[in-house]
Amino acid sequence: MMGLSRMSLLYSSMRALVEGFTNPGATEAYRPPHPYADAMAVLLAFLVSLAIVSFVGLWLWNFSVVPLFEFARPAKSVFQILGLMVFLSVMLP
Repeated sequence: MMGLSRMSLLYSSMRALVEGFTNPGATEAYRPPHPYADAMAVLLAFLVSLAIVSFVGLWLWNFSVVPLFEFARPAKSVFQILGLMVFLSVMLP
């Protein structure tokens, strides 16, 4: 339940960002939202959340998993963490 409110907060902020770009300064009294504003907000929210999870995952891997387990090696890039996330989602549906 807590994750849902965080995602709605992220979605709302991305929607406000997209609307700010499509109608800067609210120059008109009322203008219907751009038809793709929701899609752009969802895409931006997804990319921002993916970046946050990747960087946090990289930090957690390098500073908690590597010191605890001798067989684990440090990850060199965020893309390795993204690959690990995709691999785990395929193996554990």
